[in-house]
Amino acid sequence: MRQALLLLAVSVAAAVAACPASASGSTPIVFGITGGNALPYRVTIQPNGTVRLRGPAWRVRRQIRPAQVRRLRREIQRAHLATSTCTNSLPDFGTRFIRLGDHRFAVRGECEVPFNHVFGDLENAVALRARRG
Repeated sequence: MRQALLLLAVSVAAAVAACPASASGSTPIVFGITGGNALPYRVTIQPNGTVRLRGPAWRVRRQIRPAQVRRLRREIQRAHLATSTCTNSLPDFGTRFIRLGDHRFAVRGECEVPFNHVFGDLENAVALRARRG
């Protein structure tokens, strides 16, 4: 009986290890700017580190380490991000956004310090740069 339980436990552990990552670990990180007069862009970071960019005026690093993706994911989850429109932000300001799974955070302006920090870390991780004419 004990051997059967041990075999069952090992089989279950092997099946779990063979399954894809959990839903939160298999969803991409998406961030960018939309609206206003800002040049829009959207960056998608896949769990394996592949980086995709939508936005003709920008360029990014095409691959980052999966460990860095996991660190960024943890940072987003722990930052207690909020969605807001900052006082004194004008309608022509672009809205920055971060999406992880079903959670989307958007800020127009610079008033949300945790959001600014995470957004900057995302930009740095993919080496986001404006394309020179």
